[in-house]
Amino acid sequence: MSVTKEAVLEALKGVDDPELHKSLVDLGMIHEIEIAGDAVKVTVALTMAGCPLKNKIRADVEDAVRAIKGVSHVEVVLGTMTSEERARLMGEAPSEMDGMKGIKYIIAIGSGKGGVGKTTVTVNLAIALKNFGARVGILDADMHGPDIPIMLGIDEHPVGMGGMLLPLEKYGVKMMSAGSLAGAGAPIIWRGPLVNKAIKEFLGHVMWGDLDYLLIDLPPGTGDAAITVANTIPLNGVIMVTTPQKVALEDVRRAIGLFRSKEIRVLGIVENMSFFRLPGEAGEMVDIFGSGGGERLAKAFKVPLLGKIPIDPAIRKGGDEGRPVTLDAGGEVALAFAGIAEQVISEFRCGR
Repeated sequence: MSVTKEAVLEALKGVDDPELHKSLVDLGMIHEIEIAGDAVKVTVALTMAGCPLKNKIRADVEDAVRAIKGVSHVEVVLGTMTSEERARLMGEAPSEMDGMKGIKYIIAIGSGKGGVGKTTVTVNLAIALKNFGARVGILDADMHGPDIPIMLGIDEHPVGMGGMLLPLEKYGVKMMSAGSLAGAGAPIIWRGPLVNKAIKEFLGHVMWGDLDYLLIDLPPGTGDAAITVANTIPLNGVIMVTTPQKVALEDVRRAIGLFRSKEIRVLGIVENMSFFRLPGEAGEMVDIFGSGGGERLAKAFKVPLLGKIPIDPAIRKGGDEGRPVTLDAGGEVALAFAGIAEQVISEFRCGR
């Protein structure tokens, strides 16, 4: 019995897009089917050229077609939808928070002060959570200093589809940032109302898919962005980042006050730039910015001290090169972030 296009299409109806959870056939992603004897060639149009799940789509299509009686050879060619096809794909305009439907937990990462390494903590915590098998995304809510793309080594621009934006992905972590939309070096000159609108758009109109954790990298302070996140987003908690010195601790106190006034739980404190370990066998620690500040803050607010991150040139190098230090497991910094990630996972696993 010869293989028919109808049989191939029927088999492909059982193959879903991993993000959209709909059949490739129903989504119009099957562009061409060619049959020559027992060989079948299928052309699949991906929603975007850099689709992070393209290998899974290819494998699923191959498996489905190869299961057809009479097929012994399968070739899958991956193409890309046109902008018009992407615009038609979803049909109806998305509702305000459609993009958040598949997110389990949303955690804000705040500081109250600039320069304490909040973005560094966000990126490396995301990688650490991913290393434990979690599905993780990052929303860069620091509109005037959107550095997440740099630290992840992402220079692509996101594409739109049916009124939604598709997040970019690197190292298994999804990401959306104004920096990716504006381009490298382009100034983002937005006043408060535009900042508020952009944050809401990034949450609700980005096709995040199924995530265990979405980390929101907040700007410093308690201004428009932080207030918008606290008022409009169903946060499951906030992690505060500080350095040991007094001025950083005072600003974090103010930020904690903002979130607690909104009845948002503070999951704990991360003390960044906690110490510098001198080279050599002794490994003596030097408290460049003081010591004990994070512990005192955690005790004062009765929250956990989630971890202490040392000063390490590898952190700076990883951020500059777009390769977070937590990708290399085993070092002191990576282990510190792994410990923080374990506590976050445990907190939500216990349902607290």
